[in-house]
Amino acid sequence: MERVAVFIDGSNLYKGLVSSLSSDYRLDFVQFIETLVAGRKLLRAYYYNAPLPVEDPAAKAHQSFLNYLKRVPYVAVRLGRLERRGEGFVEKGVDIQIAIDLLKLAYANAYDVAVLVSGDGDFADVVKVIQDMGKQVENSTFQALSSHRLAQQADRFFPLDELPWERLRARAQEEQITAES
Repeated sequence: MERVAVFIDGSNLYKGLVSSLSSDYRLDFVQFIETLVAGRKLLRAYYYNAPLPVEDPAAKAHQSFLNYLKRVPYVAVRLGRLERRGEGFVEKGVDIQIAIDLLKLAYANAYDVAVLVSGDGDFADVVKVIQDMGKQVENSTFQALSSHRLAQQADRFFPLDELPWERLRARAQEEQITAES
């Protein structure tokens, strides 16, 4: 049975959910990961993001969400940082963490298939190296955020637009758990 590791670019996924569904859509991450794994053996799912600055009105809810994810079995949360640039913030360190984990785990022969949830074309070169090591890489993201270069380099591209989003919606109890964390 193929061993699968899932690598989720949290900011990219969030942008896709907001633009394709709505800002109030709440995802059942366990079901989402199971859908991506598709009956294969899950090694672990890695979720990458950067915590919001304390002054951001959404910071408390975001931190609660990250705390919730840390309690989900077989999910590891990896955090980058936000750096102030002019009036806003820029996410730093997240893409390099994803690339390092993809390569490190491929080199350790920890997985057979990597599922990369991101539309960032910068990952195409990393995907090529992983494929040269004999691993398969699947790319999933929303069509609107997809990099043609990354989708072409991956062994398989699966647009997230095609997922059964109503079935993947978090139930009220899970939303409450997330909010209270």
